[in-house]
Amino acid sequence: MYEIAIRMTRRNHNAFVHLLAALEKQGFDLGEILITKDIRKIMNARPKVVLYSFFTEEIWEVKDEVKVLKEAFNPLLIAGGYHATAMPKHTLNILGFDIAVIGEGEEAVYSLLKTLKRTQFKTGRELLNIIGLAFYLGWKFVFTGFARVEDFWRFPPYPEGLKLIAPIEISRGCPFGCYYCQTPYMKGFRMRHRPIDQIVKYSRRMKDMRYITPNAFAYGSPGAILKLKKLEALLKALQPLRKEGRRLYYGTFPSEVRPEFVLPETLELLIDYADNRRLAIGAQSGDNAMLKTMHRIHKVEHVQRAVEYMLEYGFEPVVDFIVGLPGETEESQKRSIELMKWIMQKGGKVRAHYFMPLPGTPWARCKPSPLSDEMKKFLGRMAAKGKIEGSWGNQIFLSRKLQRLIEEFYEEPMSYTGWINSAC
Repeated sequence: MYEIAIRMTRRNHNAFVHLLAALEKQGFDLGEILITKDIRKIMNARPKVVLYSFFTEEIWEVKDEVKVLKEAFNPLLIAGGYHATAMPKHTLNILGFDIAVIGEGEEAVYSLLKTLKRTQFKTGRELLNIIGLAFYLGWKFVFTGFARVEDFWRFPPYPEGLKLIAPIEISRGCPFGCYYCQTPYMKGFRMRHRPIDQIVKYSRRMKDMRYITPNAFAYGSPGAILKLKKLEALLKALQPLRKEGRRLYYGTFPSEVRPEFVLPETLELLIDYADNRRLAIGAQSGDNAMLKTMHRIHKVEHVQRAVEYMLEYGFEPVVDFIVGLPGETEESQKRSIELMKWIMQKGGKVRAHYFMPLPGTPWARCKPSPLSDEMKKFLGRMAAKGKIEGSWGNQIFLSRKLQRLIEEFYEEPMSYTGWINSAC
């Protein structure tokens, strides 16, 4: 009989694989945990505790599941992930969870589960000593502090005792602080990196070696500068694994690189040491004023230079844009259209996304700008021709739902002390 269950999904798979590795490393017996993507197995097992991790975009489906579980056997429900960190009161009061894990959960979840086992899965004052929790003690809302794991590499990327695998998180944090992005405000403004020997060791389980990082070319640096020798040392260390038949994908899904880091010297490293010939970069806008407003730091010229370098070295550029940004004018959108056209004419691919206000970011309470008729026609025409990827159409509907959510339930973020107030 399982007393603890983890509700895995396609979107939280990577997070839970890493969390399970951290639990195992700290001595928790993973044999005690039911790990499943099938909610029916949880219903049949009727565990005392169920763990969830989810993004804000998923809360409506999660709320429905929580209601079903509560009505069926009323387990203790624990939530982690970006939404629980950014909106813990909403997670507890509206979604129906009993405990929200705030921040980086490797140590907090271990301490929480050990304490709950000791108290026979009852919540009380014993939880006050665990950093990284939000819950109610009686009628009082309690926040025990933001959980931060500075040396996250103390924990392996996947558990040794289970046949689970995920792309390896090699870096955490981002110094750029783009106003629409949750990463720096949840993971910090300085990049932290997993050591090379660990990356090599754990890459042996993967047939296709893939990595999670906010900026693949910033490996080994605080994040805003290029440390070419450290980047080369990592890629070079992975070559024996390639010779054994594994393929190395670097700077592509599920990570990307910033455009100003795309240089002849970084591309030459990929030619020598990696298998991918696609590279994902974020442009986000074709208007320099808009890039400055959203705190992207780079300029349009960096995007153009990156695309030209990639094409020169035989790489297919895959360039992300966000449309409907707060404060975006028709002229700004026209400049984005011009840059998209230029990229496609050069032979690159464009991925279009619609602005979605995410809790815990400086632009959480900002509303999208209307899309101009020219932008709507351009996106529709290019999508019909298969020249633009992305889910911008579906994201318009989701963005409206997120706006209504934040208008009704907005919480001042508890996530990071370096909070930035940004006018929309």
